[in-house]
Formats: sequence, structure tokens, C-alpha cells
Amino acid sequence: MNRTNINVKECIICYNEYDFETRKPCIGICGHSICENCKHQMIYSICPHCKREDAFAITTINYQVLEMIQHFKSMQQRLSEDSKGLEEGTCSECTIRSRKLRLCITCAVEAGVLKHDETKKEFVLNIVNNDTEAGLCRAKRIAICGDCALDGTHHEGHKTMQLAVLMSNLEDGIPVVVERKVNDIRDNGNKVFEVLKLKYETTIDSLKIYFEKFKDLPVDERKQHFNNIEASIEKVKDTLALVRDATRRFEMLNEEFEECLDVVKSNKKAVTRVNTVFASMDPVVVAGEFCPNTPLLIGVFNPKNQFWTPSGRMPNPKSNYAVASNKSQIFIVGGIFNGSFLPNVEMYDKDKNLRRDCNRLKRGRTRTSAGFHNGKMYVAGGYDNTYMDTVEVFDPDHGDWKDGPPLKRPRADGAVVSCNGELYALGGFNGKEYEEKIEKLNEQTQKFEVFGEMEGSRAGFGVCTFRGRIYIAGGWSSSSNTLRSVRSYDPMTNSWRDEPSLNKDRKYFTLHATSQTIYAIRGCADSWSQITEVEKFDEDRQKWDIISCTGTPSILEQGVS
Repeated sequence: MNRTNINVKECIICYNEYDFETRKPCIGICGHSICENCKHQMIYSICPHCKREDAFAITTINYQVLEMIQHFKSMQQRLSEDSKGLEEGTCSECTIRSRKLRLCITCAVEAGVLKHDETKKEFVLNIVNNDTEAGLCRAKRIAICGDCALDGTHHEGHKTMQLAVLMSNLEDGIPVVVERKVNDIRDNGNKVFEVLKLKYETTIDSLKIYFEKFKDLPVDERKQHFNNIEASIEKVKDTLALVRDATRRFEMLNEEFEECLDVVKSNKKAVTRVNTVFASMDPVVVAGEFCPNTPLLIGVFNPKNQFWTPSGRMPNPKSNYAVASNKSQIFIVGGIFNGSFLPNVEMYDKDKNLRRDCNRLKRGRTRTSAGFHNGKMYVAGGYDNTYMDTVEVFDPDHGDWKDGPPLKRPRADGAVVSCNGELYALGGFNGKEYEEKIEKLNEQTQKFEVFGEMEGSRAGFGVCTFRGRIYIAGGWSSSSNTLRSVRSYDPMTNSWRDEPSLNKDRKYFTLHATSQTIYAIRGCADSWSQITEVEKFDEDRQKWDIISCTGTPSILEQGVS
């Protein structure tokens, strides 16, 4: 077997993984490592990889690799626990794995994990800010095994409950919770409309009083006064246009809900919407570095604890590639190396810690865009000495490529994004100017159609979908700037609005939306220096906060195997 890439977790002689017993990693003066068993069997001390003489004359255990392996195994265990049921995991006291974790009710109440429901006359999960998932995570962090529940001295006389029972109780209460949310949104909406009506009437009254003050002005001042009034009227018209857009949005939502109601009535089944992708709080695989002279670093960002954990570097050098994430996988598409436009596609799966080469693109391209829509990856536009409008579609289940419908406008460094069940292509540079046209894929005709305008385009930006809107951030709008501005687009009303700006200028970064917020993850500054800080959007305060990813263990950046 030809092994061109060194896996730092295994010996380069026997290809067995290192362990803490007979196969500890021994590092040579050349920097390469072999296992302790192979080291003792060596006749000469020449490095088997670089052939350096006396590289292994002295036995030196590589404890840094051992620490990395230990951390990686614990990380895999945590990911494994996250993927299993609530009741299975590690006891918080004895650290032994248990298939039926329990909660000490007394201790859980003291910790604020459980509370007593006077209506149900039972202990239930204490849910803060409607975040059930966070409540379950807190419960699992203090869960114990059956032995600790029976033998633990500080649990003596305390009652316990199985975590599975806690989950069952939550599921029984789902209809009540959802009904309460429906009622809450109705009540909140009524309050908003009452305030809106009051503010509108107050504003018009003030405008009328302002207008009537012309009687107190000299004749030569009245013309300017009337011009000011007309300008104020235009501002009111602009604001009313936003209200009409909201009205149209409610009309479209009502049509959707009525269609769903008809389906449930007719079929007695829940509505299945394959086009709808719900944001979650699951860990996401992201590319940590887009800098052209640095091998691509792959890592995992976990929104639950806001940890960034590097996984390793991809082996094949390139720059100006596209990146697309899908569940536990990340795809690296195209790029350029030594002047060649690459058709290569690489995939890394965080759950399996596996990197592999996928079938190649039909056409090599750099500065292309990639994104997932209805389970397939769309690669659109790019550059191959000409600005491209071609589209290729990858089926990850079968591993094959097909030609997709071409774009109406060629573009490079743009974006493709799925929003509300529709696929959009936006932004980028077309060889002459930054492309203003937004295109949408017509699913029936399988053609891209011009759908809207960017109203100020850019390239190399981050993009995501959040609460029915397409958010774009950062990038550049000329050859000499890097942006921090953020805007959002509503496809239902075909309208843009300005959003709070990032704290840092960023380009070639990941903009990731969860069910609760948006994160701007890593990327490059104007000078191509690496940005390691992550920013989090606070929708209530309408600002971005730089968050610390401290607590992330420092590990060796190994080559991805």
C-alpha cells in the first residue's frame, strides 16, 4: 500500500496505532515517530521515512502524541455519548459507563435541574428560556449510575428517577408546550399590532401638527417648510412599505398553513416537507483556515459549549477552493495549485474521523461556490481562465456528478444557499463587476431565473439562512477592502435590510446559523492573517459579541487520515 501521508496516530513501520503499553510513540531527531516495539527491533537507527542516519539512536517517548491520542479518544467518547440515548452515558461520580443513568431527585432539585410541578404532583425538568436541550444537558452532567445511587453516602435516603422517565414525561407534555407557544405568539402579535397602531397614529398626529406650523413662519420660509414636510411624508411611505411587506409575508404563511391543514385532514398524516431544513445546535464541521499559503485546517465548532476543536489538516495543498458542510461531513471542492484549476473533491467525516477523495468534478474550477440543497451538493460558477456559469450537482449517496442547469450570469467567489426550500445563487464577481443579480432555481423547469438584486454586491462573503432570511456578512466589494458589514435578504418579499456589523473585517469564513443565533467562525483578515475569534449574533441586543473558545483542549494539529 502506498502511503504518502503520515498518520500521526500510527507507526510508520508496522502501521499499528500507538498505545500506552508496548507501542508508545518514539520520536526521532528528524521529527518522525515509530512505535516503541519497532524501535527495539531496529538494527540500525535510520529513519524509515526520511532515511536520516542516527535519527532513532536515542529512545525518546513522544508524550505530546500520547496526550493527543488520549484527548482524541475522550472526544470520540463524548461524541458517541451525544449520539446515543439520554439514559446511556458516563456516571458523573464513578465515571463508569451505564446503560441506565439516573438522577438523584434531591440533588437535582438543589442544583436547579429539577423542580416540583404542583399541577402534575411530580418532579419535572427545570427548563430555562424554553431551552429544553440545555436542560437535558444539565441533567446528564449530574446523572449517576445505579451503584452510586445505592452506595453513595451523600445519596442515602434520597429518591432517584431514570433519565428515560424524564424524557418520557417531556414527550407527554409536548402538546401542552406547543399549544402554549401558539397562544404566546398570538398574544405577543396582538401586542405588537396594538403598539404599531398607536405609534402610527402618534406619528401622523405629530406630522400634522408639524405641517400646521407653517402659519407661524414668514412667507419666505414656508417653501422650505413644505419641502421638509414632503420629505417626511416619503419617510412615512417607506415605513408603510415595510409594513405592507410584512402583510404579504403573513398572507404567504397563511396559504402555507392552510395547505398543510388540508393535507392533515385528507391523509390523517403529518405533513412531510423534504425541502425544509431546520437549524439545530449540533456540532458543525468547518474549515478553520482559508489562507492560501497554509494547508487547510478542519475543525469542529460546538454551539452548545462554544468550543472549537481542531481535527487536522487536509493533505493536498491548494487555494481558492469552495467549502460545503452537510451533517457530519465537510466537502472541499476545486481550487488552484501551481496554476492548475483543480477538479478534486475531498470529504472529511467528523464522526468517523475519515478523509477520502470523492469522484472529481467534470470541469476543474477555482473560486467556485458550493452548498447543499435537497440532499445534493450544488457547485456553481467559478473561474478557469474564464468566468463560469456552469453548475455541477453531486449526489453523496451514490458519489456521482451530473450537469446542473447553468446560471444566467457567470460569477466567481459568490455563494449558493438553500432557503425556505429554494436554492439561490448570489454575489460574486463576473469579470467586469460585482454581480448584482440574484438567481433562483425553478424546480419545475430546472432552470435558474433572475429573481432579485443584491443592491450592493460583494464577493468572498459568509452566507447562511436564519429564520427565513438569507444573511450575508464580510467579504469584499473592491480589490482593496475587506468588509465587516452584514445584510439580510427576505426571499418572500424580495427585500434587503441592514444588520449590525461584525466586530472584525472578515473574508473566506464560515457563517453558521443554529436554531437560536448566528456564528461567524474564523476566516481571514484583510492582510490574510488568520482570525481565530468567533463572533456570536445577539438578536435581542442587535449586536455581535466576540466569544472565547477557551476550554478547548490544545492538541497537536495532525494530518487527517
